[in-house]
Amino acid sequence: MGEYFDWVNVDKREFISPSDFDYGNKFHETVHKNSVPLLVLHSLLAERWAGDHILFLGDECNVPDEPSNYVYRILTEQYNAYPDGGYTWDMVFDTYRNVSGFFKESESVVRPEIGYYLEDLRNHEENAHNEYGVNVDHPYEGLFTMTGKRYPYVLNHTKRIGYSLEETKILYLDHMESDYADPLTILLGFGQSCDPGIWIGDIIGVAERIPEGYALLNEIFLDW
Repeated sequence: MGEYFDWVNVDKREFISPSDFDYGNKFHETVHKNSVPLLVLHSLLAERWAGDHILFLGDECNVPDEPSNYVYRILTEQYNAYPDGGYTWDMVFDTYRNVSGFFKESESVVRPEIGYYLEDLRNHEENAHNEYGVNVDHPYEGLFTMTGKRYPYVLNHTKRIGYSLEETKILYLDHMESDYADPLTILLGFGQSCDPGIWIGDIIGVAERIPEGYALLNEIFLDW
């Protein structure tokens, strides 16, 4: 089966899943710059998730206990308070809210999933899990109203740097240039099947233009 990844916000205790947008959850399956999960992520970073710490988290390992890294420290603290064990992702799935359903691009997948949850409640299923955090009296209220949008610049506010797919060279390891890949999954990925992203622990955002005082990266390498 392999390792599955989701975008996780450790500050708001929320996540989005590529599968809710009918994409695969493997590490490289949403690397295309116009993949719907990345467009949705941009919209969240511009608004609801602005100023928060995120990562692209795999489901087959635990994050390291590194207090100097904000994201690892917060996830470790949350995991230590979680009684059921398993991997870090198990804690996230059980205690965070999946906010994929805010986006109309997820409706064909998320609406039926919420229906299954409501049916489990009616059948008094012991393990019914309110993954999308819905109000059972008005389960679809507030959902499917947002849309994904790509912003020209992805910013690392902590390091005061950024990149643009129009201006920054995105390179394969053999130095050939990619015209379709967005490196954000690699910069923020953490899992058994990938190297830890070098931006994990930093505050990431998006913008229409690069702010004054920020350096625009000339090149970023992919991991293949």
